[in-house]
Formats: sequence, structure tokens, C-alpha cells
Amino acid sequence: MLRGRVRFKKPFGSKPRHTFCISFFTAPVNAQPVQMVVVMKLSNALRVLSKSSPYAVRTQGTFEDPEFEALKNHLYVETEIERVFRDKLSTLRPGDILFLCGSSGDGKSEILTRCEKEYGHIRFHLDATHSFSASSTAIETLDERFTRTKQANVPLVVGINIGMLGNYQQDGSRDHLKIRKAIARFLIEKETQVDNIGFLDFEAFPKFRIEENEVESDFFSGLLDKIVRDTEHNPFRAAFELSTQDAGERQLCANYRLLRLQPVQRVIVELLFQARVRKDQFITARMLLDFICCILTGPGYIFDNLFSGGDNELLDALEDFDPAILRNRKVDSFLVEQRIGIENNEYQRFNQMLSEKLGIDIALGGASQLRLFFLVRHSRLFTENRFLNQFSEPFQDAVWQTYCQIWRLHREYDGDSKQKQALRRFYSDLVFAAINRFANRNAPELNKDEFFISTRGEYVIAAELELSVSYPAIKKDNNADQSFFNLRIGVGEFALKPVPVTINLLDLMWRIVNGYRPNRHDKNSIVLLDELVHHITSQARQASALHLFKQGGREEHFRLKKTADEEIRVSGL
Repeated sequence: MLRGRVRFKKPFGSKPRHTFCISFFTAPVNAQPVQMVVVMKLSNALRVLSKSSPYAVRTQGTFEDPEFEALKNHLYVETEIERVFRDKLSTLRPGDILFLCGSSGDGKSEILTRCEKEYGHIRFHLDATHSFSASSTAIETLDERFTRTKQANVPLVVGINIGMLGNYQQDGSRDHLKIRKAIARFLIEKETQVDNIGFLDFEAFPKFRIEENEVESDFFSGLLDKIVRDTEHNPFRAAFELSTQDAGERQLCANYRLLRLQPVQRVIVELLFQARVRKDQFITARMLLDFICCILTGPGYIFDNLFSGGDNELLDALEDFDPAILRNRKVDSFLVEQRIGIENNEYQRFNQMLSEKLGIDIALGGASQLRLFFLVRHSRLFTENRFLNQFSEPFQDAVWQTYCQIWRLHREYDGDSKQKQALRRFYSDLVFAAINRFANRNAPELNKDEFFISTRGEYVIAAELELSVSYPAIKKDNNADQSFFNLRIGVGEFALKPVPVTINLLDLMWRIVNGYRPNRHDKNSIVLLDELVHHITSQARQASALHLFKQGGREEHFRLKKTADEEIRVSGL
């Protein structure tokens, strides 16, 4: 066993240095986490997670003393892409090239650094955005690397951002035209193996899973577990125990206790996934580590830090999900009662319990209380308190729950009768109803199976169409992207192309069915819905029968039908 001292210089605190002791056992990369004993305050330990930490990015040739390496190994969570990557490494032959593709901060360098130590027969190029010298560009460096590897006839692994991959495809040397063509096929046609050139993309391994009752993230949950796990071998837990004796870290310790609760972690995972699909927010490993640091060490309690923005993209994205901006009778009544000082025994008992068990100051404002209720809504703290139960309904997001349910149905549909019934109900009650209302917004007198085409003078022209669900197409659909699912709609005997439905488009459909009239603020989702309606009304124009109504009512109704002998038959006169 080795012992040593680690001195972290700024920015790890206001003082010039923080010193702590680490005891550890050296171990191979794949061994169980090493044993460490940390004697430092939690606020200092957590700064290792910050994106401003000098250890946030691992680069080739970086020297790290063994004590800090042990701490990094403790935090490391093996992902599915790493397991697949290792399998591919074991099959590489001389001359093969494997690109590990992703975005900045997703963990490419960490994976490559670990594997480089184990696979000595393979050459690794950890970061394709860097050059070997100031006089050469990153593209010239890649050209040189490919040439050397070809001459040595050894396998090569390259860590590269998707943007840089596109740049090399455009501007790389003609000597490596085969590689450039393979890159083009990967970027355009999503081919992951072209001859001896392979591609492994982080985007193909989602960080979240939509399960039956909740959203799960093995990677994020694994990170949290490394930090808050209540075991003697967890260095962060040791730092927490030390900080409980420091009055200046009382709030941080309360945040740490809250984050230990599985129901709280569940809410945070769901919030992050909503940021991913509602805001199209890209999420990387480095961003998640910094996010954990921010919500724990921020200026307030964790429930306020989550929705107050800050120097983190995820926090900025979560501001719009602040439960304190909800407006309904229950929430408004609670805020009014807080302002005028109305007391409630159940509420007082809840506050007292928070103070005793979690160390949370009971003198919170109304907005902070609502955020706290939202964060603990799945825990026994919430469900066993009659006062808090009244907020269950206001915090429910029907559109979100529908999106998760229908995404899973489209992904897992196998022809089961219950699945089919649920899909039929969704399409009929929501999708077809929203399409009809939107298509007929200028002629609300039309029935649900009639679609507005145009107006001529004081008359409305419409066509009768039958919309249907294409269940065989749903069964064959292999979409795995969690940011949308494909609508599969038939118009008469004609099948429309798949229509991607994001949660924002679903939300717009939901509101239209409930009487909402879209406006310019809905422009992104309106474009998609308008395009869908256009495809449907294009089929309506080909219908053999048209209906004419006098605007404002159905008293004057004429039906025009094209007969087999090309004549027009009019009825209703």
C-alpha cells in the first residue's frame, strides 16, 4: 500500500492550497475501485467534478500522480459503448482503422486512455482536433497518422468529434481517399463498417431509457452512486462526514442528504431527459459531472439550484421546468397562504421532519417550498403527508406521460391486442382529432371526417376522408431515437410517409384538441403539423366526391361526385 499527499492548487478553493490524505492500493484498470480515505471537506472534494477543474479533460501524455489517479478511478463508470468498443478492439487486424466518434466532453479520451494501456499492439490517436506541432493543422496531423499507420501495417484507433470527421472528409489528403469515402458513407448513410474502416458513435448509445413507469439512466445513476453511496470506501462520503461538523457546510450537507434519496434522483433523471427531448439539449459526461457539482455546491438548496440557471447548459435548460411558475388553483392557494401566514399542522410536521432528518432550514419562501415538494414528490416524505398529497395532480404532466407511453408503444409494438387498442385510442382521440381541428380551423362547422380544401365565394369546399393507423408499418419501424416517434397514417388506400412527432409537436396537438388556436410562437411545431395536414389535404383533392357548404353553417349542403363515365353528379339541390 502506498500513501501520499495531494495538493490541489486553485481553482479548488479560495485558499492557496487544500491538502488531504489518500490511502490506496494499486490495481489494474478493470479491478474493483481502490480503497481511499479522504480527509477534506465536501465542498473541496466536489470541485473535482467541475468543468473548470484542470482534470476535467484527459489528454495524451498527461501525467497524473497515483493518488489522483485512484480518485479518478473511483468516479469512473463503465458504459455500454466502452464494452462494445473493447469487443471491437479485440477483433482489430493489422491495417484496420476504428473511429470512436462523438462530441466534446462525452468521454472519448477517458475510454481511449484506459484502453491504450491494455492494447499495446494498437496505435491510438486520442484527440483528432489536436496537431503534433504548431506548424501543422489537425487535418495534416491525421494525414500523417494515417500514413504512418499504413506503413507500419498496424491497427489504428482515432478519437474524433463528428464535426472534425466531416472536416477531414472534405479536406483530407487525396492519398487517403478511401478513408474519406468511408467517412462520407458513415455521415450520410450511417454505415458503421466500410471495408476495414469502422465507426462507433456515442449517439448510438442513448444515456436514457424510457421504461414503463419512469425514465432511467444507468450512466447518470452510476455517477451519482459513486458520489453519494453510503459506504466506508466512498471518499465523498468521508468528506461529507467531515463536513457535518462544519457549520459553514450545513446547506451543502443537506443537499448531499437529499441527493442520496432514490426518489429525488428519479426526478432529476426525468428532468434531464425532458431537457434532452423538449429542448434538444445535448448531454455529455463532462456536462453531467459539472451539473452534479453545481446543484450540490450552488448558492441555495438543491431544489433551488436546479431551476436557477448558472454556468452550465443543463441548468439553463431546466429553468423553464421550474414548478414554481406553475399556475393552478392549488399552487396559487398555497402561495397566498404562505404570504398571509396561515398555518397547517401537517405542513408544520413536514417542515419539522425536514429540519431533523435532512438539515433543511424550515424558513423557506413559497417558491422554494414548491420546488422542494416537486423534488420529493415520489418519496415517502411526500406520499405519507396529507397536506403534500394535494400537489400530486398539479405536478403531473399529462403530455410528458403520454409521450413516454406512446414512444414505448411504437418501439415495442408486436401486434398485441392491448397495444393495438392503446395505439388506436391515441391516434383517434388525439392525433386525428388535432389534424382535423387544425385543417378545419377556417371552417369549424365541418365534421371530423371532413377536411377543408378551399373557399369559393361564400361556399366552403371539403372532402370526406378516412384516416387510419398503419399497424404493420409501426411493427416494422425500428426507430430508436428517443427524441421522436413516427406516426404511421393511412389516408384512404394511400399510406403517408412516416411523420416524426416530437414532444413539442405532441404538446401542440394536445392543446389544439382542447381548444387552443396556434400562433406565431408555435412556429417550429406548426411547420410540422402544417406539412402533415398538407399531405392529407393533397389526397383530399384527389377524392371522387366533394362537399360544398355555405360558410357559417350546414343548411346549404351540396355533394359533387365524379362518376365512372367522367360526369359530375350533384346532390343536395
